[in-house]
Amino acid sequence: MYKLRFNFFHIGDQIATTAIPENVFRASGRKCIITQPQIWAFQHNPYVVFMDEAQAAEYPEISLIPDCRATQQAQHYFDSMKNMTAGSQSEYMCVNFGVSDPVLRHPRLYLHEDKKTIPHKVVVHTSGSDRTRDGEPAIRHASGEDEVRVMSDAVLASILENYRDYELIQVGSPADKPLGGHSIDMRGQHDYWQLAGEIASAAKFIGVNSGPMHIANCYPRLEKRIVMMELPQETLRQFRPGDVRNWLFSWLDPSNMFFNKLDTDVGLTFSHRKI
Repeated sequence: MYKLRFNFFHIGDQIATTAIPENVFRASGRKCIITQPQIWAFQHNPYVVFMDEAQAAEYPEISLIPDCRATQQAQHYFDSMKNMTAGSQSEYMCVNFGVSDPVLRHPRLYLHEDKKTIPHKVVVHTSGSDRTRDGEPAIRHASGEDEVRVMSDAVLASILENYRDYELIQVGSPADKPLGGHSIDMRGQHDYWQLAGEIASAAKFIGVNSGPMHIANCYPRLEKRIVMMELPQETLRQFRPGDVRNWLFSWLDPSNMFFNKLDTDVGLTFSHRKI
């Protein structure tokens, strides 16, 4: 067995790595071990064994960094796949751990996968990290972000107009920016697993780059529309989801659709008016 060592603990940090145990098991017949008590996203994962540190001391360790900030891993991916754009974040990580042909190419929570899709249900998440609000340093500025992942009033207006005949469910923190209009406000009413169930039953997920986006990525039949609020126009021209040359872009699944906060399409993103 292999012991997984987590270096980051937010929702996306955990969920992004959930495909690793199944791929490791199918390649080697070995399950993975988790010892860190703050890890919740593997609770239903059948390819994981939970142990304490003493029990797991004898097993080899895999240190998980779920993006390309480790430049040697990005280079290894390119050398292996001859491509700077990963098919998915799951594929990128698995290739770096020696699984060159992963059978599971998306994150997976192993729960709510049999939920019936409600055709006119759209789940919306309006607010991700806002470092200016939280008083944190602008560590992502060098990678092209303007640091705010909160939908603008114009984006919210487009969602309400374009989905005026849909059931709109807003999820997230009670402090998230309200969608308003005819939406149903369910902010603060879900734990992680309830949130996953809410998202899994929708036909579409509209959100920003945040934890709920990663939950949505666990359900491939769900259509994902991600608004890149954090990217200014000059960065949008360079934006390539899954690009391992940029550690922020590497978090984003090329199979999703991407939109911007502008009135015009830029690069691979559509205007919010078309969301």
